[in-house]
Amino acid sequence: MLPIRLIVSGVVIGLGMGLGALRHARRRRPARSRLGRQLGALALSGGALVVMTATLVWLGADLETKYIAITASPALDKLIGVVRAANDLDGDGFGSLLGEGDCAPFDPAIHPGATDIPDNGIDENCDGHDFSLRDAATGPRSDMAVPERFRRDWNVLLLTIDDLRYDHTTFGGYADGPRHRNTTPRLAELVERSVSFAFTNAPSAGTMASIPAILTSKYFHSGIALDESPRPPGTPPGILPENTTLPEIMKRRTYATGVVSSHVWWNHWGFEQGVDDYDNSIAPTDDPFRVAADRVTDHVLAWVSRHQAERWFMWAHYIDPHGRYVAHPDVVDYGASEPDLYDAEIQWTDQEVGRLLDQLRRLPSYANTIVIITSDHGDSMGEHGVPLGTHGTALYRELQHVPMIFYIPDNVPRVVHGAVTNLDIVPTVAALCGIDVHDLSFEGRSLVPQLFYGAEDPDRIVFAETNAPQKERAAISERWKLIYYFASNVYELYDLAADPWEHTNLAPQSPPAFDAMKQALQAWMDRVMFVRDPLFNQAFRQLADAVLAAPPTPEVATADQTLDGIAILGAGVADGKPLAPGARVDIHVYFRADRATPVAYRFGLVAWPVDAGAPDAPAPGSVVRTPPRTTAGGAFATDRWKPGDYIRERFTLTLPPDWHGDRVGLGLVAEDPAGRPHEPTGARMAIDRSIAVLGTLPLARSGSSAGPRP
Repeated sequence: MLPIRLIVSGVVIGLGMGLGALRHARRRRPARSRLGRQLGALALSGGALVVMTATLVWLGADLETKYIAITASPALDKLIGVVRAANDLDGDGFGSLLGEGDCAPFDPAIHPGATDIPDNGIDENCDGHDFSLRDAATGPRSDMAVPERFRRDWNVLLLTIDDLRYDHTTFGGYADGPRHRNTTPRLAELVERSVSFAFTNAPSAGTMASIPAILTSKYFHSGIALDESPRPPGTPPGILPENTTLPEIMKRRTYATGVVSSHVWWNHWGFEQGVDDYDNSIAPTDDPFRVAADRVTDHVLAWVSRHQAERWFMWAHYIDPHGRYVAHPDVVDYGASEPDLYDAEIQWTDQEVGRLLDQLRRLPSYANTIVIITSDHGDSMGEHGVPLGTHGTALYRELQHVPMIFYIPDNVPRVVHGAVTNLDIVPTVAALCGIDVHDLSFEGRSLVPQLFYGAEDPDRIVFAETNAPQKERAAISERWKLIYYFASNVYELYDLAADPWEHTNLAPQSPPAFDAMKQALQAWMDRVMFVRDPLFNQAFRQLADAVLAAPPTPEVATADQTLDGIAILGAGVADGKPLAPGARVDIHVYFRADRATPVAYRFGLVAWPVDAGAPDAPAPGSVVRTPPRTTAGGAFATDRWKPGDYIRERFTLTLPPDWHGDRVGLGLVAEDPAGRPHEPTGARMAIDRSIAVLGTLPLARSGSSAGPRP
């Protein structure tokens, strides 16, 4: 169906631009009436502007043509942006026109993408319902137990192969496709004896986010505690010991644990915890052309051979399919193009994994060894505008759909359909090995029902995330996939049954599946956003200084000062020392949330010199103000505060060197996102009622020992 709105709008806009050009061209012609020409041109231009604006509004109201315009025409994208800004009446970044869906156009705290505060009866994010924590529990744990005959002292071999797209494997249909390439014959042999999951989705589109997620069953941006200390350029943040990784879980049953890897990131990433023998000697430095698969296999075989008398867990990572691609003419020669070399890298790695499995069969421990093979993400062959040989920047199928194989001796082989995630590996291994993990929570689920009972879950929805270069989140079921782009407030919905490679966006047509997938995605985002742990949740890591574990004791305590359910408790100096003229000082202001507020207030600090006899009267021209700001650098606005929270806000200012008097008065101003001032209750400045008076602190003078005064 032709996008009629877009076609008509394009014609109208073209006419408008043509009229402007015509006026410009006629400016050089002599004329009898300059004023008449100018009035006529002004009328034509004004009329064109009105028609163009009205057309853009009409265009944008149709989500399908708006999506086409944004993705296909930079010029229309800019014009739509102008109209978006013009009808954003409350300054929250969203309007009511152009399909923006702002359900409260005059309330800046309510708009699509806002934090929906749980259980307050208000739909802050305009998704049609109030988010409830009661509905946001993590995935259900399986009630199905491992069958008695499979309760053994298993050994576990976990292999992660970098950049391995499911559709470029033999068992993923590549051998039967147009290229007829048998890239993974050895893995295909293993699939014939294993449970293979046909629709496994990686938690992210890049190694930095996916590998920590797979090893912890936590999403990188919502559940991983990271070391933010300086790192070498181009390396990911370290993984803190507070995380519980799969090797640590295996240690609960005294497993011998080993890791063999082949990438420089593993040298200082933090995955040593819980590992007896950590071996990344293959990759002491960065080398994008390193050939490593044969050495990974050799190192794994050497380690496993030394641990035949005990239960063991080994995780090995094969880096070779990761770009830059290297030719392997002794294995296969598909050609010299990048896609050809990528396939050759896969077949080279498959050969070495096959050699590993062949040698393991000769060892006594193999009869009790579970083999799990998956990948951290796929790779782009140029689809969807993602540069060939790259990943991490989008959440399309070629980057997310990866293999996952579970070989369990004596188990019935099968192919399992339905969406799963390789975050399921950790809880599944814990169940298979009889390890108690009741004290831990996982984003993944145990796959025991699929492995042993043939169960499938076609309705399950899994999730994926990336923040590079822009923030995207995705919800994926066997039938549907929804991608949300935060910056543009645009959704993409794909019917995976009819359009598995995600070319036709159905979101603008709003089929029933759109609402269901959007609700699931929003509930997941709300749940992980409200993980109130600044150590493990990146969105809250910077809140350790803002959210207090106990009630504060301000140097200057206030009385009966409140703002929209927020009690203003007082203020103090960060280091407790008297203030001094000319000094740069940090002032703390303390709050308590008594009830939830839907408004994201910004606070500013006001300071002025005072004399003992007139504490509320600032000297003319001597007031110092800080710019209004949102708590924790914007990460923890007041609409995210929960009842009972104690909050500390820091303000930094420089006192003028010529201040006189013996004290400094402190005041607080509050404004909403639109910049409108809001007046707290309690003591306020006589000359400016928007300033709440917090009290005074001593201004240092020789021989002065004055203390704080309310």
